[in-house]
Amino acid sequence: MAVHAQAKGVKATAGKPRLEDVARMANVSPATVSRVLNHPDIVRQELRDKVSKAIVALSYTPDNAARALMSRRSRTMGVVVPTLGTSIFAEGIEALQSRLSELEYTLLIAVCQYDAERELQEVRTLTERGVDGIVLVGGSHLHETYELIRRMQVPFLTTYVSESLNAVPAIGIDNASATYDMTRYLLQLGHRDFGVIANTQSSSDRTRARLIGIKRALEEEGLVLEDTRVVNCTHSVEQGRRGVKELVTANPSITSVICTTDTLAVGALAGARALGLRVPQDLTITGFDDIELAAQLEPSLTTIGTPAREIGRLAADCLANAIAGIPIPISTALPYQLIIRGSTAKPRRKPLRPPPR
Repeated sequence: MAVHAQAKGVKATAGKPRLEDVARMANVSPATVSRVLNHPDIVRQELRDKVSKAIVALSYTPDNAARALMSRRSRTMGVVVPTLGTSIFAEGIEALQSRLSELEYTLLIAVCQYDAERELQEVRTLTERGVDGIVLVGGSHLHETYELIRRMQVPFLTTYVSESLNAVPAIGIDNASATYDMTRYLLQLGHRDFGVIANTQSSSDRTRARLIGIKRALEEEGLVLEDTRVVNCTHSVEQGRRGVKELVTANPSITSVICTTDTLAVGALAGARALGLRVPQDLTITGFDDIELAAQLEPSLTTIGTPAREIGRLAADCLANAIAGIPIPISTALPYQLIIRGSTAKPRRKPLRPPPR
């Protein structure tokens, strides 16, 4: 039988009924209502009945966080990524979601645009929704972000890096070793004059590690990567196009341009073509990530293959295990692949003619 009567002394509420409205109707404290919802076994039967009747009368439905507390599990996971405009993150999320679905979890996705403050905001939203676990990208995050997640006692991990920072489990690749191997390959081809186009947003610790790998390989050969040979930019095709023009204009002797992402490398290829430069005859260009487009370009792009799908699936399994009481390994290093294609060759013999300014 539907209940339409309103208890004496309880005012009608506009919009969705709140926990406080239930408490008022049942003539109990909000804490008692919370205990009935979360731990009914410790509440007297008389009070449980009063609260239950008020819930029915008001058609009260607990919010997501309350439902999570009732069951101790919301069957949802959260992930915060820098962008969905890059296929490497899209692939990882697709694998993460697919595996979580197999484990009967729902995935909530948030994007922070390489902004640490926005990442904190998105993490706060996810915890308020009662997620059971959180996936982050990279090892650089605000102290407040770590504190918030730990205060909520939610298992979390970071991805696309293999080195654990701040005792946070990490699943990914050794970015510095990957660019070290790429640079060694280019050195073996005979290159000695390098330029770098790097997406150096403050939160991109992956890029910082990649620069470290490049410099380490060069230093072993007695070479120094001068500041004028590094173009710092944001992550876009247009920035890669601008970067290659800036490099070869200031340094006509450059024979090889290392880009810290494939997106930048795509722009660099277009920029080189616009300057009348042939790749790889006049200029070698490399990327990082092995996005789907990399193999379809002309010339096809030499790059580092990142196991995004394996990262996503492992992240799902590790969080599910953590919820079951199985600790997440503090560091999981996955293999990367140096993929040699048509955008690299031995260096030309003569310096480039500087393009018009």
